[in-house]
Amino acid sequence: MLDLGVLHLPRESGVRVQFTINRATRSAIGALVQMVGSSVTLTVLAAPKSDTLWPDMRDELVESITSGGGTASFREGPFGPEVEALIPKPEVNETRHVRLVGVDGPRWMLRAEIVGQAVMDSEAREAVYDYLRRVVVDRGSDPHPVRDVIELTMPESAQIRVDEKLGRPVVRRPNGPELPELR
Repeated sequence: MLDLGVLHLPRESGVRVQFTINRATRSAIGALVQMVGSSVTLTVLAAPKSDTLWPDMRDELVESITSGGGTASFREGPFGPEVEALIPKPEVNETRHVRLVGVDGPRWMLRAEIVGQAVMDSEAREAVYDYLRRVVVDRGSDPHPVRDVIELTMPESAQIRVDEKLGRPVVRRPNGPELPELR
């Protein structure tokens, strides 16, 4: 398993993992898992102790997609109801076909955004589902507001690449003790 802190991903040949980076914090907020013909973006969110998050979130996603000019419908999947959507991307003059899957766990929710062959091809989709069944979420005990994206821990090599691409973070050293000026 590839240990990303809150998320543990199965290691498989032909599967490549990249990260979605929050530029302001330089932290990984999602894992992009690429497999033959498809990719899945995995995001872990904090959820309430005594309730699920996915039912409300999927309804909000459908509303957001349709109000933005897209189409969305519910499909039944192995993890429960999913959202299949056509989302217009006018800035690049295309429409993205996606499948959104949510899995509720104790105090967490895993959101998977599937694109590529697995959206339409049932055999490719089953390979993605098989991979998702083996993903492990270890939320930890740190407090997080509900719906807060829980950051992933990147391997050191990935963190180095992020720092090279975005430049080194500015390390601010505290000034020493300040003495009042006497006159």
